[in-house]
Amino acid sequence: MFTPRSLGGLEVDPITRALVIEEISGQDTAAGWAVWNPLDWAHFCARLPDEGAEEIYSGGANILIAGQFGRPMMATPSQDGYRISGRAPFVSNCYDAEWICVTAIVTDGGHSEEDGQPEVLMAYFPRESCEVIDTWNVLGMRGTGSNDISVTDLFVPKTRTFPFVPDFSPGSHYQGPLYQFPLMGVVACGIAPVLLAVARNAIDEVSLLAQGKTPVAASTLLRERSSVQAKLAQAEAILRSGRLLLYDTLSDAWEVALAGETHSLSQKADLLLATTHATTSAATAVELVYSVAGTSGIRTGTPLERCFQDIQVLKQHVLATEARYETVGRVYLGLSADFPAIAI
Repeated sequence: MFTPRSLGGLEVDPITRALVIEEISGQDTAAGWAVWNPLDWAHFCARLPDEGAEEIYSGGANILIAGQFGRPMMATPSQDGYRISGRAPFVSNCYDAEWICVTAIVTDGGHSEEDGQPEVLMAYFPRESCEVIDTWNVLGMRGTGSNDISVTDLFVPKTRTFPFVPDFSPGSHYQGPLYQFPLMGVVACGIAPVLLAVARNAIDEVSLLAQGKTPVAASTLLRERSSVQAKLAQAEAILRSGRLLLYDTLSDAWEVALAGETHSLSQKADLLLATTHATTSAATAVELVYSVAGTSGIRTGTPLERCFQDIQVLKQHVLATEARYETVGRVYLGLSADFPAIAI
């Protein structure tokens, strides 16, 4: 979906991607995650030299890239490339990927000219070049296979790297408006729809449960309780408002890209806010209806149990956690961002 047509991809708009991810996640949360996550790394290929992108897609567009950028590895400059070493966690789909993408800090003392911070790059290498370490023993989202990966002194040519900075010139295959879409927009049309789908499933599951369940020591159906009615209504309103803000903000940002304009930091903050609000709204909605279900929600293997466990894991993601409200607020107030990725 996020690979250019010239390399065999579909090059769809972000709204379409979000709707597809939301639909798949409604069928299976881990499946939705397994689809959205590789699309981010495919989008980043716009920053690679043409030679690197063409190498990755030399076998066609049906290529799965896994990666993460929260915990950088180390990169030592070498002739025409870098030597990469380190370990990275949360690499979803790493068992199934053909390529891996990681962030790395350049260790020779290289600094950016703008702010004196260590130079950070992103590097792509074949999946068989790394070791997968089975660490994904978690509360929910178990089907994503988000294990650790490790490499030692792995050579990566410069053609498969790029500096992780806001300004870049897209490769020749990446001249469409999709590849001017900022990182915060790419994230918004990926992770947030997964959470929205989980919350929708939880509300629907409890609504169905309430039609036929009479709680212990009660004489009326669950649906007759005013507290149940209120919580279901609140959950519905919270979820719909979070979803509306997400798609409204995505639409506005896409219009900016279509016009060939550059997204301001404030507009990128809008996208992060929409993602964060969709995430917290979905989590609140799930927790509201879960409290209605009583013991019907605690049994392993039930749909509601999975919704509850998955949402607890999903809401911890660094790009969607409640802490991102502070990031957005700092930008709106003219302060320096506490989360540098917002500028990418």
